[in-house]
Amino acid sequence: MQTMDDGSGNVTNKDDADAGGRKAMWSQLKDLVGADIMSKFSIPIFLMEPISVLQKISENMQYCELLDKACDEEEEFMRLAYVAALAVSVYSSNERTKKPFNPILGETWEMELPEINGIYVAEQVCHHPPIGASHCESPRWTFDLTSAVRTKFMGNWVDVYPKGRTRIHLKECGDVYNLLPPVCRANNLVVGRLWVDTFGEMRVNNLKTGASAVLTFKECNMFGAGRWEVSGDVLGADGECKLKLKGKWNESMTATKPDGSSGRILWAKNPEPKEGTLVEKYGFDNWTLRMNAAKDAPKGLLKSDARLRPDRMALEKGDDTTAQKMKHVLEEKQRAERRKREENGTEWKPRWFKLAAEADLHELELDVGTAVWEWNGAYNEGKAKRAENGIDNVLETEFDPWEFDDTKDMVIP
Repeated sequence: MQTMDDGSGNVTNKDDADAGGRKAMWSQLKDLVGADIMSKFSIPIFLMEPISVLQKISENMQYCELLDKACDEEEEFMRLAYVAALAVSVYSSNERTKKPFNPILGETWEMELPEINGIYVAEQVCHHPPIGASHCESPRWTFDLTSAVRTKFMGNWVDVYPKGRTRIHLKECGDVYNLLPPVCRANNLVVGRLWVDTFGEMRVNNLKTGASAVLTFKECNMFGAGRWEVSGDVLGADGECKLKLKGKWNESMTATKPDGSSGRILWAKNPEPKEGTLVEKYGFDNWTLRMNAAKDAPKGLLKSDARLRPDRMALEKGDDTTAQKMKHVLEEKQRAERRKREENGTEWKPRWFKLAAEADLHELELDVGTAVWEWNGAYNEGKAKRAENGIDNVLETEFDPWEFDDTKDMVIP
């Protein structure tokens, strides 16, 4: 199966080694048309890539230097343009057609970002429905996300609705932004050549000033026209157009004055690696390769980190059989912990995030699909001690997101 499509959305004559498996999958999916399949269907290994959903979400930060550029701007509308460019840049990694592993409850993923003197931390805070929370911080800004993705299976395609709440805070000027993203669609899930499209409206609102960026992601038509195109306006609080934005979500974004003059490239996609098994098989870029690299793991890495998942590590090595087996083991241990909590009358308590007591919701965020989770600060409090007594060999450390001590050693047939 090709992991990056050719842009047309059409079936080609190239060999699709997984076609038989996808057709067999239909027997399990046919009764789920119209349903959210995120937690109702266990995706087979041949459709997966060796990262976790928590890592996939972190691709929001691949071009996080755009927030530093926003901080550098004195003019509020150009700051908003850079934040909008960051929001668009996220989709440059969305052409990959394989699915990440669903996180285990309590699973985490963390990454140091020395280029911005920052840190990124994510945690799976709920399993049913699946909710991930993440926090990224630099000396100049913070980025917080509660992600509660919903899906709708429609036969040969699945629509992905990115429910949740985003907050971006620029510390020096005090701007606070929210983000309302468009829909993604994975086409030809059962028959045909898999390809991904993003379409609809995206809004980025400055909650301090009332300014907004309204962007339209053009839907690819049956002949491939309009693929990747994005265009829109930066509007003042009075609704007047201040800047024009245009580009392609897999390539670049440019800002101009309303008359088309004074063009400025806000963002351009980084060059992609040309060689390597993970590049050729999954279409990984340099950021995604870095996400899994043991050498880039923070000192004192949490044992609940997605890098350590045995199913992910096996798939990365090309051992699909072991990956499928270990995926089953992790899922059964997760079910065992849920049963034990039910017996004890207790609930899971996330370690690094807490429920927001009074979640600030924009009028267009009222249907976020989940409670809002916020950073609790505990991660920073214990960071120095973890670094001192941390993991010496990431690749030999056992994955341990579990609440109960005996879960790790549980034998699953």
